Amino acid sequence: MVNQAVIIAKMDNIRRNLGRLKEKQGITLENFSKDRDAQDIVLLNLQAAIQGCIDISSHIISDNNWGVPGSLGGLFETLYEEKVISEQICKIMRGMVGFRNLIVHEYAGVDMEKVYDIYIHRLGDINSFLKEIITYAKL
Repeated sequence: MVNQAVIIAKMDNIRRNLGRLKEKQGITLENFSKDRDAQDIVLLNLQAAIQGCIDISSHIISDNNWGVPGSLGGLFETLYEEKVISEQICKIMRGMVGFRNLIVHEYAGVDMEKVYDIYIHRLGDINSFLKEIITYAKL
């Protein structure tokens, strides 16, 4: 059984990150492309929200002794195999991990148009992951 308090705390942090992102959603792509502060806020909070999802996944896997996946994306594969999350959410979250890795390792070379698209259209994917975790953890 997972420690619900840990999951709740991680979810609260993710929701705070998503809230910060929503505060900036009125900005146009043109303005976003020129506004370094908005870019920093978006990148930092996207990275932190995705990392929170990674942390939740790692916690669930560790608490259930389901082994050690070979990669961060593998965390979501394990959750799918153990019927914690759906196949669709697994694929989405594996993509999010790849995006997070771009933010972390190639910050200066990140395509801000792609960042903007994710930030405007894909935040619901993180909420979908959280909903499946809530169901699994009986929160």
